[in-house]
Amino acid sequence: MAVTSFEIDERTADLIAQLRETFGVKTNAAVLRKALALASVASQHAGSDHTITISSDDGKPPVKVSLAG
Repeated sequence: MAVTSFEIDERTADLIAQLRETFGVKTNAAVLRKALALASVASQHAGSDHTITISSDDGKPPVKVSLAG
């Protein structure tokens, strides 16, 4: 398995820690694998303008997310 290392700022470290709980995983690597899987699905379903719309059943308004750089 390839090993990659990189430096992250405190805000990103906090987000990864939060996502460990949300995703129910124990490692930062597992968070990154799940985030990449989610990004892959999002990119496959993005419109021609490189956006996706996320909606929920709880009455909150939909959120439009741009995947463009």
